[in-house]
Amino acid sequence: MSLTGPEIVGMCEKLANRFNSPSHRDDMVQEGVLKCYEILADDEEVHPAHLYREAKRRMHDYLNLDVLPVTVPAHNISRRLTHDIDDSEVGNMSEVGHKWLKSVLSSNSGQYSDEHNGSEKDHTERYENKEFVRYVINVAIEKLTAEEWSVLKLRYYSDMTQHEVADMLDKHQKWVSRREDTALTKLRKSVL
Repeated sequence: MSLTGPEIVGMCEKLANRFNSPSHRDDMVQEGVLKCYEILADDEEVHPAHLYREAKRRMHDYLNLDVLPVTVPAHNISRRLTHDIDDSEVGNMSEVGHKWLKSVLSSNSGQYSDEHNGSEKDHTERYENKEFVRYVINVAIEKLTAEEWSVLKLRYYSDMTQHEVADMLDKHQKWVSRREDTALTKLRKSVL
């Protein structure tokens, strides 16, 4: 069961929106679509989940490695360093090469950014906000029921109204409102 051309484009557009980089959105969509077609050229019956993972990986590499003002090798060490600058695993890379790559991918290296003029405090706040969001998501997955978690995802990640969520889940708006209130109350108690 392979995806059709319009389905691949739709999947890549949704993926590109998740990266929250509007200035690179169209380029990321193109990179993802091209990666999917490369894979389909080798195997027409590839599973859609494989296409999804590879398109996402290609978009990540494009956004975090390809737009840098220097050439960075696209391998697992580079990918890990773009997420966690203090990664100590060097694999088969030389210590000098690892230090160079770490400095290129660090927030002080002058990476290309749409908000390049932001202060170091702004970068720190963005990082801390991402860490806090990651923590809240982990708590939500652990403490909330599947219904509550799905309501929160649709409301806050998909930016849907309560009526839209109710229509999607085939429930009433009041049901959605109650689940959302319960979930937020549980999260506040668990997080604070």
